[in-house]
Amino acid sequence: MPEKKSPLILVVDDEPNVGMIFHRVLGEEGYEVVSAASGTECLRALKKQAPDLVFLDLRMPGMDGVETLRRLRETHPDLTVVIMTAYQTVTSAVETMRLGAYDYLIKPLDTDKLKSIARQALALGKVSRRIPAAKTIAASDVVHDDNLIAASPEMKKMMTLVAKVAPTDLTVLILGESGTGKEVFARAIHRLSVRKDKPFVVVDCAALPESLIESELFGYEKGAFTGADASRAGKFESADGGTLFLDEIGNLPLSIQVKLLRFLQEPVIERLGARKGPMHLDVRILAATNVDLEKAVKNGSFREDLFHRLKVFPLQLPPLRNRGAEDLERLVAVFVDIFRGKLGKPSLTISPETVQLLKMYTWPGNIRELQNALSSAALLADDVIQPGHLPMSVQGAGRPDPAPADSIALDDVVRRVEREHIANTLKQMEGNRKKAAAALGLDEDSLSAKIKTLGIE
Repeated sequence: MPEKKSPLILVVDDEPNVGMIFHRVLGEEGYEVVSAASGTECLRALKKQAPDLVFLDLRMPGMDGVETLRRLRETHPDLTVVIMTAYQTVTSAVETMRLGAYDYLIKPLDTDKLKSIARQALALGKVSRRIPAAKTIAASDVVHDDNLIAASPEMKKMMTLVAKVAPTDLTVLILGESGTGKEVFARAIHRLSVRKDKPFVVVDCAALPESLIESELFGYEKGAFTGADASRAGKFESADGGTLFLDEIGNLPLSIQVKLLRFLQEPVIERLGARKGPMHLDVRILAATNVDLEKAVKNGSFREDLFHRLKVFPLQLPPLRNRGAEDLERLVAVFVDIFRGKLGKPSLTISPETVQLLKMYTWPGNIRELQNALSSAALLADDVIQPGHLPMSVQGAGRPDPAPADSIALDDVVRRVEREHIANTLKQMEGNRKKAAAALGLDEDSLSAKIKTLGIE
């Protein structure tokens, strides 16, 4: 069989004009394009030829896009598929990611976005053929370079989600309290994507004054404003081909939110004072915030349309207090190892009593607070980090509050209430410990320990 001279793209859509658009736009890019008018016709076509990429409409009469994709996954598991959908069915399109769709396009089609997705999807296909695991990344691969600890069920779930979304070009909104590692997750997503060899650019939206953020993001031409003595590229241009991570996006001014929304709808920007036309860029957007964006939408400080554009694939990171003892122990081991090298203390260790005290603290500042606490403790310690080396706020976690005279009776009451509450929750969850633990804000190991300690049948 002769080798194909150019990539073959199959377009599956019951609307003839869609196929015509693909033939014209992608044909000009040097691709060979063939069409199928239904899911059944698509499956029939795949028996005769092997396309490099499939664009599949979600809404079709007879066999719809979801069922067609399910059949494709059974017969052609390595085939790259992009879903096409109308704006009002974006949620359904995102659901197809679970079946292995690479990305989705919103109708009416944006030709620049179409070209960009085709180019990236075909590049991913080449990588997948060289490295079979590239499209189906294992959750364990996520932790490779980023010190992401994943022992707790909550974090294992996060690793699985990162592994699914990283190879795609979806916009990801990373949510979580301050210090939960949102930038670390963003870097992991970039590292596992086809953009990994391109720039990863970080913008802290909370650190930039409103008067500077527009020029910082979009750049400016010489003479655009007082002091603009030379033209300068913005962060969007710096990230071309790669990933732009907008941290603390809840602090983005409304005027800039409008410009970001336009970019997500059509990937073009204009520098301040630009005399030429808009620039087309290829940038994946990752965003993060510890702000409740739904509340911000209600009070008018965040645009609702931008919110929905950003939360195509949300990741809700758990706080450290909900991640269980094993995650904390592993994080402590990682940080002690880091400070051992940084401080030139090759024999530095941490005592079991100190680790136990760390487990008792609630860590309102999450991983960042843990890192800072161990940093100062490692500096004070000679060879072994002891409880007294920790900040006073952490040391206080191990000190019991002054007990009232009837503290024994009070302890009994607390124990009885806790036992009753856990027992009722287990009953509501029909004995499912995983669901009960989630409802109680515990990990399964902690719940099992409490069940044993409290004597719950």
